[in-house]
Amino acid sequence: MKSSMPVIWAIGGVDPLGVAGIMTDSRAANACNVHCTTIITAVTAQNSHLFYQLNPMKVDSLQAQWHALIEQTQPKVIKIGLLASGEQVTWLVGQLQALKLQLPAMLVVYDPVLLTSSEHQLVDQAMLSLIKRELLPLIDLLTPNVMEASYLAGQPLSTKQDFITLATKLSRDYGIKVLLKGGHLTDQNAADCYVSPEGSSLGREPVASFVMQSPMLDNANIRGTGCAMASLISSHLALGQTVCDALIISKAMINYAIAQSQPLGNSHGGLTAMTSAVSFEYLPTILTLNEYLLAQKAVQGQPFTQYKKPLGLYPVVDGVAWLERLLKLGVKTIQLRAKDLSEHQVEPEIITAIALGQQYQARVYINDYWQLAIKHHAYGVHLGQEDLQLADLSAIKSAGLRLGLSTHGLFEAVVADQLQPSYIALGHIYATTTKTMPSTPQGIENLAQQVKLFKHRRALVAIGGISAARVPSIVATDIGSIALVTAITNASDVEQTVAQLLQQVGDGGTLC
Repeated sequence: MKSSMPVIWAIGGVDPLGVAGIMTDSRAANACNVHCTTIITAVTAQNSHLFYQLNPMKVDSLQAQWHALIEQTQPKVIKIGLLASGEQVTWLVGQLQALKLQLPAMLVVYDPVLLTSSEHQLVDQAMLSLIKRELLPLIDLLTPNVMEASYLAGQPLSTKQDFITLATKLSRDYGIKVLLKGGHLTDQNAADCYVSPEGSSLGREPVASFVMQSPMLDNANIRGTGCAMASLISSHLALGQTVCDALIISKAMINYAIAQSQPLGNSHGGLTAMTSAVSFEYLPTILTLNEYLLAQKAVQGQPFTQYKKPLGLYPVVDGVAWLERLLKLGVKTIQLRAKDLSEHQVEPEIITAIALGQQYQARVYINDYWQLAIKHHAYGVHLGQEDLQLADLSAIKSAGLRLGLSTHGLFEAVVADQLQPSYIALGHIYATTTKTMPSTPQGIENLAQQVKLFKHRRALVAIGGISAARVPSIVATDIGSIALVTAITNASDVEQTVAQLLQQVGDGGTLC
């Protein structure tokens, strides 16, 4: 019987204090419920005061370790840390080339260890050239700090513009994703810049570049932060997260771990308190590259109207006939989603839907057609991610409409929360037949995590592939509202189904 726990391989060195390198990799993976196997490249002699010695492993030893692992496991992700010689780099390049042919879905994350914390060079120019020429093109995600990135690129980094420029250059030059960690920059905030190669297909990723920013935490016990961040990202990628989602939750876990870290012996300690059970305060703020450069705030102005109670049962229907039928059955929150109609075709439907909402004192949201919703004084507008890029949120807010936003992962949920909508729809939870989705289903565990993060902030709605049989498990996450489509419209007995669902989920109470 095969294990179902995802496996990552960590390739790196041993730190005697256990606050960096392989032992930190293992702790990070364990915090994510991922199994971490190891290939040891070197045994170091170092502590928080000085780096004393580097003792590289011979290539035949690395090959034996590799053989032992591949005989029993298949990595979802390989995380690379310290490489101690040019021979090790050449060996690893050959192994990765062969393994990528066998496991095309496998990802490689490289957290380069080129300098010690005291800026002692561990990699000479010949080895650095080998890394850039042979290894970097095989990497999926590169995670250097500012000193390592400057060393890799051969150019200084001192300003915000340098920070963005260097991340972009590394991504473009090697055709790889780059997370440039900015914790070493002197600033009141800790910023990390993510950039994807120009012209690459985003696939499941929501954006190609962004900066995640958190207040700089006043704690000197941060040894191993870079190792931990890369290993947390690797673990979340192994769990099937998008890169953007993996970066956000990993940053939150790092922030929590830094806040909890303690000294070790008579000097600085590292990150030993890693957990995925973090709270909202540890999530970073998401900025576009321009917002970061211009020091603009991601959250501006007053929030949209907020709810004090959950919204309860939330059917989504494609016409006013269904809308009226369900309102008569006691539904108090409902959405009209009439897709692929011209404004001329859909306007009469919207006018009727708004009137029915007023008649039954219900919360009727209009999907997508925000201009018509404003024109006819709708109760609220619901926007998907595609619609959000085009809509005038200021106009919607000024008109007094409520706003609901669809999201497909943690990254989008964080960005949506920064816009301060009336509610956030978290989806899709399961595979759905009602529309083609670019993302993969989030599942109940990711839903539960996001509910814990955001439930004290604003109303939440679970959506996507939720059958009547799945409702109890969704309710158990404490989300407060569930959007259903075919579970209602395809029910053999609609009246009985709606009555049962209202009992399970609630109706959201009186109109507000």
